Amino acid sequence: MNFRRLKYFVKIVDIGSLTQAAEVLHIAQPALSQQVATLEGELNQQLLIRTKRGVTPTDAGKILYTHARAILRQCEQAQLAVHNVGQALSGQVSIGFA
Repeated sequence: MNFRRLKYFVKIVDIGSLTQAAEVLHIAQPALSQQVATLEGELNQQLLIRTKRGVTPTDAGKILYTHARAILRQCEQAQLAVHNVGQALSGQVSIGFA
């Protein structure tokens, strides 16, 4: 399981379509399907129910989706926190009264 596959999986579930998710992610649909198949193989679980009208997560997929969103959110927060180091004003201010 890696970050990229989790990101792809979340986008697929959010959109509800492998084809549309592939377009948004700028990846070929067969390559995206392969990434999902690899993720399913790693977890030994079917994660998506595929129909002609799109995809929906299985029970295992719903659990992974919840955790994957939290992981992605935490990664974004970590990147922002690291980026903001040194961005805040720091130092000492002295005020005198006469």
